[in-house]
Amino acid sequence: MNKTSILVLFFLAALTYFISIAFIPYTGAFAVKALPIALLVMLSYVSLEGKIRNLIMCALVASGTGDVFLALDIEHSFLLGLGSFLISHIIYVVSFSNLKSPNATAARKGITVVVLTYAALMASYLLPDTGELMIPVLLYLLVITCMAATALLFNLHKLVVLGALVFVCSDSLLALSVFKTPVPFSTYWVMFTYYSAQFLIISGVIAHVSKESSHRFSGELQTG
Repeated sequence: MNKTSILVLFFLAALTYFISIAFIPYTGAFAVKALPIALLVMLSYVSLEGKIRNLIMCALVASGTGDVFLALDIEHSFLLGLGSFLISHIIYVVSFSNLKSPNATAARKGITVVVLTYAALMASYLLPDTGELMIPVLLYLLVITCMAATALLFNLHKLVVLGALVFVCSDSLLALSVFKTPVPFSTYWVMFTYYSAQFLIISGVIAHVSKESSHRFSGELQTG
């Protein structure tokens, strides 16, 4: 299956889940929810190679596992989902460290400061209401903030940066819905930003790797 076919299926699968949200709970909802991420795993497989392909695929599999846990009506589903996404973000951080480029711009450094400030404010606002989940939520907040900061400071492709920031927004909406007053149509907003974030990150990684390969090829031609 080529990249175009996978992308078309991804958007159709995401749209299918959006439509199905109105009918939750229904049998197999967890599979419908995770299908778009499974398709991004396929996209990563056909578009990347080597270590970075394995890392990105593992990050997506961890995310898809988190989707399944959050969709299932089982004991500790939220904690299991949180743990799965925490693993996913750790793998993303490792992935970004393998793609890093020098000399992050002043603008990116400034945005990083904004992200860190935002994370601190969210922590002070949310943590008092998290009860027994305070430590896991705090740990997750630290890791996703680190993921966004590394995308910025490691000078990755702008789509990776945008995806990381959208991921922070998505999880902020989810956290507000769980621990504070739910945002109107929060499920739709959370899933829209979540699928968008994953798509942007993967697209950005593919573009970043392609750009680096082109630079290396040009360098080899010049030295040759």
